[in-house]
Amino acid sequence: MSVDSYLELFTSLFGWAFYGILWDVLVSTGIVFLPFLGILIDNWREPAQGGEVGHASGLSLRRMEIELFIALLVVVLAGQPAALTPLNAATLSYSPPPTLLDPAPAAATVAAPQSTYGTSGFTGSAATVNVPVWWYGVIALSSGLNHAIVEGLPTVADMRTYEQQAHLATIADPRLRKEVSEFFSQCFIPARSKYQAERPDTPAVGGILATYGADDPGWMGSHVYRDTAGYYDTLRPVNQITGWAYNAARDTEYDPTAPPAWGKPYCKQWWEDGTIGLREKLINEADATSGGFSGLVVAIAPALAGEQQNDAVAKTVLTNAPPSWSSNELIANNASGAGLANTAGSIVKSGLAAGGVITASALFSVTMTAVLQSLPMIQAIMLLGIYALLPLVVVLSRYSIAMMVVAGMAIFTIKFWTVLWYLAMWVDQNLILAMYPDVNVFLQIFANPGEHDAKRMLLNMITTSLYLGLPLLWSGMMAWAGVNVGRSINSVKGEFAMRAQDAGRQGGSIGKAVVSKGAKR
Repeated sequence: MSVDSYLELFTSLFGWAFYGILWDVLVSTGIVFLPFLGILIDNWREPAQGGEVGHASGLSLRRMEIELFIALLVVVLAGQPAALTPLNAATLSYSPPPTLLDPAPAAATVAAPQSTYGTSGFTGSAATVNVPVWWYGVIALSSGLNHAIVEGLPTVADMRTYEQQAHLATIADPRLRKEVSEFFSQCFIPARSKYQAERPDTPAVGGILATYGADDPGWMGSHVYRDTAGYYDTLRPVNQITGWAYNAARDTEYDPTAPPAWGKPYCKQWWEDGTIGLREKLINEADATSGGFSGLVVAIAPALAGEQQNDAVAKTVLTNAPPSWSSNELIANNASGAGLANTAGSIVKSGLAAGGVITASALFSVTMTAVLQSLPMIQAIMLLGIYALLPLVVVLSRYSIAMMVVAGMAIFTIKFWTVLWYLAMWVDQNLILAMYPDVNVFLQIFANPGEHDAKRMLLNMITTSLYLGLPLLWSGMMAWAGVNVGRSINSVKGEFAMRAQDAGRQGGSIGKAVVSKGAKR
């Protein structure tokens, strides 16, 4: 049998195990027999209060027969755990939906849960628990229907996985953080200062901006600075950079007879080197902190050139872990001037302008992610509570068929939330694709916070409304349907009672007529 989340693998077993324990307690204390006593008393008292003796006895007998038969049927189908329908831990499985990082995920089982459930928590579950026939049929039908519908719905690229992984891509190594800050203050700021002071308007620069965007000069890996003469190809850091060997032809300020421990690479080398370059280190750090973020970028945008894919990864890491700098460092490492002042001022102003929107968007995104991840857990725990408390519901309903149908609809309603969440996810992914038809723009959503945050907030609000609103709407509709179904079943039962009452009256009349004839003779 398939379930709909990792946690449900264990809550299903424990829920039905608690069901068996509670049912055994009710049986051993004799509480399960009280509804039968209530049926006998009610069907003796009510006819006796409103009919003649002959009529009352026949009516009482017929009503007892019907209600006792229904009660016994409910006990057999929905009360007593049946060995005929066991829930076996070996047959329970959960198939996670495919993602960009894992297009063919392996199914999780109780023995191999792919999570800490069953290893650190929810341990000691029974290998097999017996489930009443009716409830087993309900959960089997619900699970089968869910998976059939999900398999039939169209698939779409999981763009939200990119968002989640993008938030994880950061710089954990303090040495790399220091190196990023050094590059920022000793390469990027001087290059940006020169660019703002000169404002070159050449065909080469125009072509670069047309290819990589008008905002390309605003980040450390700018192609304008890397591919235009006079910028990163001539700029070098003030201090020695650890890991870069001394080069006599390049590091001419040092005495070749007493070389330093490390050299000073050109900023272009420092950024682009495929082994120890700063961008390569940022990409490796992103993969280490987020579990393969660079591969996810390639999966989302396979048509983009590798240079743009690498830039997207590096931008995302720098967004999550921006370089730290101070005015003293900038003045110490660079010649002061209008360009430098404008550069530092523009960075501060842009940060302040976007700060409010970024903060609001980030907080909403974090909240939404937490809510969406908790929904399957809430569903699994709610099902555990329903399974565990069903014995009391069965007994207190006096073994009602209406209770069987309404409770079965409740289980089906909650399990069907999985389909609604998949539908919400499908709508969300298509909204993302519609709002960001240019995949290159989509890749920059997290690399350039502030520029697209209003649109991201709109998407997050819609997604949260769908994930929460669809289940609420569905549950309300099913509650209304359940009430009507319960009333219909009770009305059908009332028809049986009326026929029994008519039969009892006819039987009483016949008996009375026979007695009268005997008295006359």
